[in-house]
This record gives sequence, structure tokens and C-alpha cells, in this order.
Amino acid sequence: MSANARSPCPKPPFKQVLIRLVLVVIAVCIAINIPHSLIPVFKEPISEASPPPEIQNVLAGKRKIVTIGDSITEAGQYPGGYVWLLQRYLNILYPDRKIEVINAGISGHKATDMQARFQKDVIDKKPDLVTINVGVNDVWHAFFDFPNSKLYPQGNLPTGVPLAEYREKLTQMVQAAQSAGIRVVLLSPTPIREVLDGPENKRLKEYIAAMREIGVQNKCLFIDINAPFREVIGTFQKHAGKTLNLLAADGVHPNPSGYRIIAFTILRGLGVPVKDIENLQVKN
Repeated sequence: MSANARSPCPKPPFKQVLIRLVLVVIAVCIAINIPHSLIPVFKEPISEASPPPEIQNVLAGKRKIVTIGDSITEAGQYPGGYVWLLQRYLNILYPDRKIEVINAGISGHKATDMQARFQKDVIDKKPDLVTINVGVNDVWHAFFDFPNSKLYPQGNLPTGVPLAEYREKLTQMVQAAQSAGIRVVLLSPTPIREVLDGPENKRLKEYIAAMREIGVQNKCLFIDINAPFREVIGTFQKHAGKTLNLLAADGVHPNPSGYRIIAFTILRGLGVPVKDIENLQVKN
């Protein structure tokens, strides 16, 4: 055979290249068509408020919800507020269930005030579920003299509510609701000013711990809305330095971004799947 004659079969190196190309094509086809459920997906960790496994959708069968709280809840009824958002999110999520959200927030109120009006503003409304958000004023009013606009770093003003009394009044509200057949959801107080290591927030941790403990003792749902606030504020300050009013117009009362965090955290805590709420959009 002459040197210019062509072999009837490809040389071994060419065959190896061809085989490798075929294997690559097969691998690409498998990767494109494999079910997504078989591919590990790594996502950002969900907030502390995500419901534990034993809690399924708390909203199942619910038709009326009362939200009791202070000015954060009262102002939450206006466009962009968390109560306003909850009503509209629920309308979108469950259009056939006609869930009604009733706002029972009153500015300046503490655990003592809410317990005194709990029968009238909650139980008499005959809701299926009540959210209780209390603690900001109980602590804040011990540090700040509002009539004179003066800060007391020791937090010894008598206008605050001592931890023991806070625990007592909150427990009474929880048990009164449960005796009336109303499901209770406890919402932790959000930060007091965005100085996370300030004296107010250090004391507030004790009140949040008490609320969490009351939830365990009375077998009711606790949703920590303080944690995502601290997470967002802490992350921002880590990268941009100390700042104020990132999530609250005055450091305490949430702005639209803060209210959105509250609403989404509550929905997650109530058992609404993240995939159902992550793309929710509402208009004023």
C-alpha cells in the first residue's frame, strides 16, 4: 500500500476524540433534561420565623384574624403597612376564602393596656386567630421621657412595664384567647432604634425570650420578627458602617421596607410556602 493510500478505519487517536465528544453530548443532554428535584439546590437560610416541621399551614380554615398591638400595628393599616399587606397578600393567595384581617393596634399601648381591652377588641370580635405584637413600648417607655424628650440610659422610668408584669399580662391574653377557642400567634417586638447593641435592645431581648417561653408553655405559635430586622440592619452596617433609620422612619416605626419584612415573616411563620409568597406584588 502506498504512503498516500487512506486507511479504511480512523486512526485510534481520532476514535478516542470522537468517543469523548459523544460522551460530552450525552452528559449535556442528561443535565438539561434531568428533573430539578434530583439536583441539589442551595438557598439562603430562611429566617428564624420559619415554622417548625410540626406546624402546617396555620391559616387552614381561618376566616377572621385580629391583629392587636401598638402604633406599629395601628399604622400598619395604611397602604404599605404590615396589616394592609397581610390582607392583600391573603386576598391574592386565597381568593376563595375571604379571610378578613381586623386591625386592633393603638398607639402607645403596652401589655397592660392590651390586656385591659383584650375582651372588647379581640374576643368579642370572634376571630379564628389573633396575632399579638407587644413589647416595644413596655421597654422603650422605661428609657425615654416622651413629654420632655429626654433619654434615660438606665431605663429606670416608671412608665415602662417591668418584665414580670409583661409576662403576666401577656400570659393572661394568651390564655383568654385560647379559652375562647382562638388560635394565638405571638409576634416579637421589633428593635428599638437601630443601635442593635444599645441598652433598649439589650433589655428587649429579655422580653422576647419571655414571649418565646410563653409560647412554648401555652403551645402557641411564636414568630420572631425581631431577628430578620437585626439580620438586615446588621448586614447593612457591616458593609456600610453605622447608620440609622434603614428599616424604620424614626428608628422604631417601620418604613415600607420594614413593614414588608414583617408581613413576609408572618406569612412564612404561618406556614405559607416561600415559593408562594416570594413573588407577591401588590399596588397601593
